[in-house]
Amino acid sequence: MEGRAAPEEFEVAIAGARFVFSAIRPGQEAARAVDEDVPLKHGVIGQETTGPGGFAMALRTIPAMLGYARLIEAVAPDALLVNFTNPVGIVMQALHDHSRVRAVGICDGPISMQRSVAAFLGLPRERVHADYFGLNHCGWIHRVLVDGRDRLMDVLQRFEELQEADEQWRLFDPALVRAIGMLPMEYLYFYYYRDRAVEHIRASGSSRGRQLQALNDALWPVLRKCMETGDLTGARSAWERAMGERDATYFARERGETPPDDADGPGDVFEGEGYAGVATAVMAAAAQRRGVPLILNVPNRGAIGGLRDDDVVEVTCLADEHGAHPIAQGDMPEPALALVRQVKLFERLTVTAAVEGSYEAALGALLAHPLVASYPTAKAILDDYIDELTGLMPPLG
Repeated sequence: MEGRAAPEEFEVAIAGARFVFSAIRPGQEAARAVDEDVPLKHGVIGQETTGPGGFAMALRTIPAMLGYARLIEAVAPDALLVNFTNPVGIVMQALHDHSRVRAVGICDGPISMQRSVAAFLGLPRERVHADYFGLNHCGWIHRVLVDGRDRLMDVLQRFEELQEADEQWRLFDPALVRAIGMLPMEYLYFYYYRDRAVEHIRASGSSRGRQLQALNDALWPVLRKCMETGDLTGARSAWERAMGERDATYFARERGETPPDDADGPGDVFEGEGYAGVATAVMAAAAQRRGVPLILNVPNRGAIGGLRDDDVVEVTCLADEHGAHPIAQGDMPEPALALVRQVKLFERLTVTAAVEGSYEAALGALLAHPLVASYPTAKAILDDYIDELTGLMPPLG
């Protein structure tokens, strides 16, 4: 759903649809760059979905998504909305609280974790059932079932070997992971290593948002020229090179690595599942009327102990023709639950700020976030966003 199209074009595209896929970005990469630069100026993580960056993106994205929800309600009331619009968890909370659309939120992070663990165990992904709980970009694998047997402790004891096999795990010290007793998703790096992440990003001289803005600014003219001359092969090659650089530099700044000026290339950019694979799996499960275990963003409905039933969580589900049904996970360890509750409070206040245009709720959201947790810092970040994102942020009174 592209923000530049006219409303009537949306209606024509959506009317009677069985599925609607959403991946919008109001403000595009230029706004993301501001999202990430502002908190860094105040010594706070600048990241697209986590902390103030996710807050700013949510404020301008929620009103747009609720507008699309109203359209879906009117012209495709039976449709399933498969949402990849970031920040997924906050957007899903807004959709659940303020619309009647059937919606499922997707993220490719947990499925990547499951696939990595399966490969480490020498098994097809389908043989490995990962029990996962938390929020979007704030969750853990807490069981790894193979033929009914939990293999998690085997993986934790051999975590150094897992790190050698897959670099996504190298963000975390083995002693930390074994102390947690669960496998953390990579965005928890921003919580467990907050100061290190800020230091690394600042030392890199730029943010991920600025890097991707430059990458896309260079790519689009090349693609337009190729399309104008009918050079589809050239267009694909240019796109693959850009995606190769994007993938090769993922999390490089945060880890303290120097992003390469030019990547060697992505190999087969269509290999693996990614978020497109998760979205396809959700739709295939519905169309084929069969239950498929997937890790998705849905209302809790008792799946995770200690959270409200209407809290949108990221959890192992069974997806079928009726949507996605969270599978009971039991209680979280107390430290994990404390973090999740605090981030969920931030998410709910962010939704209130976006829907009601409330400066007070917006300030409260930033103050509640564990990566901010300072009134002067929260106020400075919020006021900078209002100044630098004029016309993109909802009016806050």
